[in-house]
Amino acid sequence: MKFSFRGSWALVTGASSGLGAEFARQLAHQGTNLVLTSRNEVKLRRVAEDLARVNGVSTHAIAADLGVPGGARQLLDRLEALDLPILHVINNAGFGSAGPFANSDPEREERMVRVNVESVVSVARYFLPRLLTRGQGGLIQVASTSAFQPTPLMATYGATKAFVLSFSLSVAEELRGSGVRVTVLCPGPVPTGFQEAAGIHASSLLRFAKLEPNDVVETALEGYRRGKTIVVPGAVNSVQTAAVRVLPRQVVVRAARWAMQGLGRG
Repeated sequence: MKFSFRGSWALVTGASSGLGAEFARQLAHQGTNLVLTSRNEVKLRRVAEDLARVNGVSTHAIAADLGVPGGARQLLDRLEALDLPILHVINNAGFGSAGPFANSDPEREERMVRVNVESVVSVARYFLPRLLTRGQGGLIQVASTSAFQPTPLMATYGATKAFVLSFSLSVAEELRGSGVRVTVLCPGPVPTGFQEAAGIHASSLLRFAKLEPNDVVETALEGYRRGKTIVVPGAVNSVQTAAVRVLPRQVVVRAARWAMQGLGRG
């Protein structure tokens, strides 16, 4: 099941910062050629230029906003024009918001669904027939530990990540035996700027469960190499997701709300 990334091409969405930039960095150091995309063109080009100096890899930067209607289709059109043999797809782009849903910004919630759900489906649907023709490669889909239970005070975000988890597991089963793999990464808190952007404050609870981006990405790439379907980095997060499977749903939902309130929301 294992393989080398060296010499292959990979697409990383949301590559200008956070986990996306770390995926790009680690792949480049393993000799992977990269197509990087995000909506922040300045940061994206800086990442692409820096990584082009690593191991002699080739990089392309495509600025694209997956949060606007038709944004994913515009990205795919530009990828098609490049006509590169992309073998590994890291569907990483995503963001969240926190607080009572009734008080949320409706435009932000709609953008979140487009980025976290619509673009994941569009990118996967574009690449999978091509990967199946080659009988190799695959997808890494970035979800969250929030995918395993409803998340009051992050209702839309949790629901989008639950979609990514369910969708990825279904497609992985459809592809079993094809040579094409799907790995869904479900990290807990990672200090990438996500929490600040979502309006989540630091707390002892967050500090206890968090992992560093390099550890999360290293675990994800190793799991993908080994053909694992679900990767949950960190002992605390693994225990949390296991507990969710056995506890009553009402208890899980209330515990999730208590945890979010402990992070300063609601």
